[in-house]
Amino acid sequence: MEDCMSQEHSNRSQGQAHSRVFLLSLLVALALLTVGCKKDPRVEFIQGEWFYKDAHLANIPSESAQTTNWVFDHGYFSMNSCCFYEAYFSGNYYVSDRQENELTLELISLKGQYGGTVLFKDDAMTIVIKIDPEADTIKVSNDGPYARISPISP
Repeated sequence: MEDCMSQEHSNRSQGQAHSRVFLLSLLVALALLTVGCKKDPRVEFIQGEWFYKDAHLANIPSESAQTTNWVFDHGYFSMNSCCFYEAYFSGNYYVSDRQENELTLELISLKGQYGGTVLFKDDAMTIVIKIDPEADTIKVSNDGPYARISPISP
């Protein structure tokens, strides 16, 4: 009988130890998830629709200015540009590098056209976005500055 009581106490102690280990593991996992979910203010800043008009062609008869729109929506993007040079494409993006006021985005799963080139889902591009939070503008691969048209909610 004493053997059974000792074994029951041993099983209970092991169960409590397993519960403590599980609880500690769960707390560590939750802490890591919380840190991993911290939003990058630079990534949050670029969310929304951006517009740029390059008027360098406006003084040439029968030519119009180049207008370009970029939309960044939490991993999805689209770009439309008209009228001297036409481009329209969309896809997904992820951040591959972060600097103080700069993000490098890898554009993937592309669909659309860039000039005379048709883009396919296996194509990829890299763009660098320079952020000016004081002016509420961005430059996309040294093109711009783009003015914010509308933000995207989180």
